[in-house]
Amino acid sequence: MRKDSSWADGLLTGEILLIGTAEIAHLWGVLLHRPFSECVLVFTVLAAVLLAGAAALAAVRLHREGRGRKLPDKSVLTGNPGEWILLLILGLMIIWQILFTASGENIYRQGDMTVETVGSFLQSNGIYQVNPLTGGAYLEGIPLRLKILCLPALYGAICSIFRLDPRLAVWHVVPVITLISCYAAYSCLGRCLFPESRKKRLTFLIAVGCLLWAGSYAFGMDGFGVLYSGWRGLTIRNCVILPYLFSLCLRKKWFQVLLCAAAEACIVWTLYGLGAGVVISLGMAGIGFWLRHRMRGSGEGI
Repeated sequence: MRKDSSWADGLLTGEILLIGTAEIAHLWGVLLHRPFSECVLVFTVLAAVLLAGAAALAAVRLHREGRGRKLPDKSVLTGNPGEWILLLILGLMIIWQILFTASGENIYRQGDMTVETVGSFLQSNGIYQVNPLTGGAYLEGIPLRLKILCLPALYGAICSIFRLDPRLAVWHVVPVITLISCYAAYSCLGRCLFPESRKKRLTFLIAVGCLLWAGSYAFGMDGFGVLYSGWRGLTIRNCVILPYLFSLCLRKKWFQVLLCAAAEACIVWTLYGLGAGVVISLGMAGIGFWLRHRMRGSGEGI
């Protein structure tokens, strides 16, 4: 199994680290009762450190690859007409879906108060200080298991840093990022399933895109989440983190698996403490151990 990283790995790992950074800044405000502007400052400093570290690692990697660079394979550059047709279909499908989600005309807001919560953070300069429903202080408080989730703080930090309106950031910008990240996650999975066939990987991604459209007919389906409510924690977990987690388990990148499980705990609370990512990771590790033991036993029998 190929263990090399791609651009999709860099994108997804960076997003996971940003979620962790947002969680640190969020807890800074929740536990220490600090103003939200201070949380934004903490997030900005940590994100800048991560960006600098990523740039340094990229420079080192490019330097190493440059020293051992070989002539490019012409077959990789030219491909064949079938691959180019598949690439064109995939590109048009992704562009269509990006325009669909970016327009914000078909978002699903029923029962969701993310925009209002982000707005209350920015206006009150505090985390969960003002109830967006009443405009007053919370009378009964918020359960800690929900209060520690960091997505509203992350979106609020994005709005504060880039001077964006919460509605623009949450309903337009974030869903596009989620959609692109979804394809990046399935691209990593496709590289694991079809490591030697670019044509099969493209076909796999086209099938994923078709399934997203097909699954957009009802609330609760993954396609519906990506195309109509890409800012929700459940959508990010189901359509980005979990498929990426599968690819990491297949490549045995266990440290990044732990990062995915931690990121899930920061954005959505499932099974009262035990996330789906933990269950999948343990299951994949157990299956891998059983297969290795079985193959070793078969070899000894032969």
